[in-house]
Amino acid sequence: MKVRSDLVTRKSQGGLEPVGKATYFRLIDALLDTWATAPAESLSVRTVVRAAGAAPSAIHYHFGNMEHLYSEASQVALTQAEAWMAERLAAIGTLGGADVPSPVPMALQASIITATIAEWTGQQRRLAMAQRHAPSALWQAAWRAFWQQLAATLGLELYAPTLAFFASGESARHLLVWNPPLDRALLEETVAALLGWLNHRTLGCDAVRTAHQALARVGYRGPPPDDRGETTAIAQAAATLLAEGGHAAVTFRAVADQARVTLGKVIHLCGTKSELLDAALHRLYEREALRGDRAQFVAQTFAPEVIFDRLLRSVLSGQQPVLRAYDEIELAIYNNGPEFAALRGIVRSMDDPSGSWALQQMLGGRQPPAAL
Repeated sequence: MKVRSDLVTRKSQGGLEPVGKATYFRLIDALLDTWATAPAESLSVRTVVRAAGAAPSAIHYHFGNMEHLYSEASQVALTQAEAWMAERLAAIGTLGGADVPSPVPMALQASIITATIAEWTGQQRRLAMAQRHAPSALWQAAWRAFWQQLAATLGLELYAPTLAFFASGESARHLLVWNPPLDRALLEETVAALLGWLNHRTLGCDAVRTAHQALARVGYRGPPPDDRGETTAIAQAAATLLAEGGHAAVTFRAVADQARVTLGKVIHLCGTKSELLDAALHRLYEREALRGDRAQFVAQTFAPEVIFDRLLRSVLSGQQPVLRAYDEIELAIYNNGPEFAALRGIVRSMDDPSGSWALQQMLGGRQPPAAL
């Protein structure tokens, strides 16, 4: 959905005023298109103005700076998203009719939640990517309100906050397109696992996730190690910077300082910023998922209330680098080329040893399926 000057207004001190500058709208459209289709590391003033057919000075003229353009584009996308949410709620509002069983069958609950997430990340990908790139308190409020109403329609009012968080996370995963039929099956299984637990406290199964992981790993090839370990040290440094500061933090000089090698060594071994980011992404995933020390986890046991309290405190205090790392990985590989397909696959059905162990502790030692 493109931005139209006769439909979009902008807030001013006197209320709402129409915005009629064609370049203004072209810049917003260009940014939304870039978020939806281009690799994150390629985003720049030059990229946006080239796509908009405008001069670099146009961003300063219309928005003041790039940050304000982000904010305006995010607001435009939110307006369009709210229209989609209203249409979606109206379409399923008839579930409250007399001919629909009460409570709503779990299979129907799962189908509607799955279809909603799939449509949001597929047909509405442009808006979903805007939400990922430039979230705000307004986005969060609209998202929570949407899932609150959807949960009420499905008879899941008690779990509305849970559904909103779950849908946000699953949408972020489902934007990673690897194998569409398997990706959709994985989404369906994950939704079913959640609803099985919420409705009946059953643990469900993870046959699709297991198959998805196995097939994705077949095609996964990380950067080959070097004999002297120099590339590994540089990749490790780049991964740390990526997790802590995002893409902007991964510069040749910062990596050289972090790895305690010369700038020339980093440039010689990695060559380009894309190669440096590639090494960082693979190393970050391998560090946080593939090489988790399962034996170390198994050796520790906690009472459910203890592990719950620890996890809650670590999340609220921001001491969860794994979550931040996965967020950076996802943003980096959404729109990259086929060379990142295998990485999208294994991240899509990520293996999370620490998360599985923590959930097992909260379940009093019961082994949870990976889907849950």
